[in-house]
Amino acid sequence: MIRRTGKINRIFRITLPEARVASLPPDFISLTIDVSLMLGGHWWGGSKGTVKGVAKDRVEALDWLDPRLLRFARPLAPAMLRIGGTEADRIGYRIKKKWSATLVASHEFLLQKGLWKRVNTFARKAKFDILFVIGAGPGNRDGTGAWLSANARKLIAHAAKKNLPVTAWELGNEVNGFPFVHGFRNRVSGSRYAEDFAVFSRLVHELHPGARAVGPGSSVWPVIGEPNPILPTFARSGALMPTDILSWHYYPQQSSRGRIADRRATEGRLLVPRRLDSVKKRARSLRLLADGREIWMTETGHALYGGEPGLSNTHCSSLWWLDQLGLLAREGTSRVFRQSLAGADYGLLDQTSFEPRPDYYATFLWKRLMGNEVFRAPEVVGPDRRLRVYRHSSASGEDSSCLLLINLRDRPSRVTFEGCPRECFVISPENGLRSRHILLNEVPVEEDLIFAWGKKKTIRKYRIHESDESLTQLPAYSYAFIVLGPRGQKAEQAGVSQT
Repeated sequence: MIRRTGKINRIFRITLPEARVASLPPDFISLTIDVSLMLGGHWWGGSKGTVKGVAKDRVEALDWLDPRLLRFARPLAPAMLRIGGTEADRIGYRIKKKWSATLVASHEFLLQKGLWKRVNTFARKAKFDILFVIGAGPGNRDGTGAWLSANARKLIAHAAKKNLPVTAWELGNEVNGFPFVHGFRNRVSGSRYAEDFAVFSRLVHELHPGARAVGPGSSVWPVIGEPNPILPTFARSGALMPTDILSWHYYPQQSSRGRIADRRATEGRLLVPRRLDSVKKRARSLRLLADGREIWMTETGHALYGGEPGLSNTHCSSLWWLDQLGLLAREGTSRVFRQSLAGADYGLLDQTSFEPRPDYYATFLWKRLMGNEVFRAPEVVGPDRRLRVYRHSSASGEDSSCLLLINLRDRPSRVTFEGCPRECFVISPENGLRSRHILLNEVPVEEDLIFAWGKKKTIRKYRIHESDESLTQLPAYSYAFIVLGPRGQKAEQAGVSQT
């Protein structure tokens, strides 16, 4: 919302270059459902503590037929839905009637035909593609440690034959973490994984032409990097075909549920610019390894181990989430998979009620407003790194662009532009960083923003067009999407002031 309040006592000049640095697919923001929640496995619930990399307790399986889940999923399309997580490496696939006792003996869980059908039906109705994680754990390996393809072969062939919405397959979930999850004797080296992936990639291209092979889904930590590194060896091995995808996981901090941490989740620690920028350093290193191949971040969330209770499901998380999206888009990451659509504390939707959380609205607004063409980073003279600025084309096209502004300060910031903003969406917390309710242009956000998007009554209610040509005020700890018309798109300078 546009305001003329207070005295400007300091000006920051921001140049908005016209150079474009990346082009994103429409499903740049994609989503996950953890296989533990899908099956009723060891998923993050109310209890704390971990065993073998997962929660101690088992939870009730997700109801894929719940109409409210589908109702909130649809507005986030187009997207890929990754079905993965730690227990993806402990599953056998019983899709056909014929199956062996060995399948049961060597796997903790079975994915059966009825559930597989419900998952794919949900994806079709939501207009999602599926990225499915194929098990690479001990139950799918022979005595020498080599990956066995028999279990995967039937599932991949079935998806291709039935023309299911599965468009990508990933071999293993955080394979570099196997020593911590499955024990050190089940460690998989980079060279071993490269050999496995070469077999896997050929299998995917043979059985499911047009689908993508993805790997290794390696976990990269914010401070220590990749534990038990396999990415460098794998990326340089030659196992990746030209259309294959290099994947990795990144959580900027770890919640209090887990025993191991290199950066514990707190309210303010993550919102320090140098810590937010750490993902940029990791992404650039991986881009060099990829050597021109496509890179997907196939899992990320506000805090590892299900998110931090009372923090990851609040407005605080949205400031991190949008900033990371802006950085990764500029660094050439093609898809970012948010953990998760529903579930635990970092889910976009509440696990039980499917109530949308602040990060859901942040994701929805990005998809509706930020286009796929990414501009070079704005150049700031006299910068305050607590004001973050990103610029894309507008999702509506029409020769316009969209700015994302993130104010990490505990005071308001004021931003001026040459030219008139066409639409302004200023999001602030209703009551502090830990607020679970947000305001859009000072109006409490309700579900009509989603389901009556673009309607005249919605535009009037949230005062989206109430703007002037000179001054936008960003409240403390807020973010804003500002759509600039043709005049704004050609403008070279904007200014930022502080009170």
